[in-house]
Order: sequence, then C-alpha cells, then structure tokens
Amino acid sequence: MRHNTGFVSSKKSERMNIRIRVHWIYKGILTVAYASLIYYESSTDTSSVSLPSHSDKLIHFFVFGLLCLMLCWTLSSFTIRSKWISKTILAIGITSLYGASDEFHQFFTPNRSVDIFDWVADTTGAVVAGFLWHIITHRRRIKKRSLAMEKRPVEMWQEIKTPKFCN
Repeated sequence: MRHNTGFVSSKKSERMNIRIRVHWIYKGILTVAYASLIYYESSTDTSSVSLPSHSDKLIHFFVFGLLCLMLCWTLSSFTIRSKWISKTILAIGITSLYGASDEFHQFFTPNRSVDIFDWVADTTGAVVAGFLWHIITHRRRIKKRSLAMEKRPVEMWQEIKTPKFCN
C-alpha cells in the first residue's frame, strides 16, 4: 500500500528488510564456510600430492575466483552508501587480502611454502571473477531498464487517452 508520500508502508518495508537480512546471513554463512574450506585445505600437508608444474596456479586462480564471486553474491544483498567504492571492488580487495593471509598462513604450515605467484594467481582470479560479475549484473540492469522503458510509452499513452477530471 502506498501513501501520498510514495513510500512503501512500514509493514511491507519491515518484511522486505527481514528478508534481505535472512538472504545476507544465508549467503554470508556459505561464503564463510567456503573461505574456511580454503583455510583448511591450505593447512593440510600436500607433500604426497603430485601435480604438474604450475597447475597449482590454475587451482589458486579458480578457487579464489569462486571466493570472489561468492563475496560479490553476498555483498549484493545489502547496499553500500558510499559512491567511491563498489561492491565488486570491495569483494576483489577482500579476496586478495584473504589470499595474502593464506600465503602467510602457509609459512607456518609444515611441508608448505610461501609463493608470491600463488598470491598473484589468487588476485588475478578475483579480478577476472569480479569483472565477470560486474558485466553480468550490469547487463541484467540494462535489460531491466530497457523493459521498463518499453512499458513506459504504453502507460503514457493510456494516461493521454484517459482524461483526468478534477474533483
């Protein structure tokens, strides 16, 4: 129900806020669980695992790219009121910092080594995933706007055809 001010009634607004919080919590739990899985895997001994040369960089790229996508998905549930930062850049930054902390954590893990190129692969995966997220969501917004613009002339024509009488 709309009031004269054009704002949604408080009950409906309250229900929407609760739903947004539930979605944010649900998405946040899944993202934290995935980050915890990365932490657990980076603390295990990999001396018995044999991988082709430099394939670990691809693994880092995709694992941290997925983490960035999950962060973008989580951050899409709430608004950031700052104009100079976007949710995608924030997700890329968090993912890059998490990759750096993961490499630092591996310094203290037996049979694991710190490799700056692993962090570069982490950050590159995050940047590519963030870029893809931004493109996909931007296209979706453009499509919604174009659909809204297609409906507008019809609504305007109906308003012109229907005379408004003063009461």
